[in-house]
Amino acid sequence: MPDNERESKNLMKLGAGFALFGLVCPIFWLSLVSGAPKSETWVYGIHSGIFVLIGLAILGKGWYDLRRVRAAIPVKTPE
Repeated sequence: MPDNERESKNLMKLGAGFALFGLVCPIFWLSLVSGAPKSETWVYGIHSGIFVLIGLAILGKGWYDLRRVRAAIPVKTPE
């Protein structure tokens, strides 16, 4: 596996981790379940949403880079 492809896959893993953390953010879910004030829950929800969006952006960048790397590698035809 070329280094560029490995870097793209690592970037995708990082983005997926960010998005997953934003989705399962314990502070948001604890404030939602415990009945914290509405404004506090909104702040934590927006913060979690920002993490999800950043994670999806990083994931998309890695996916785009991976497609470019794979398209640049010539395919060997069997003889």
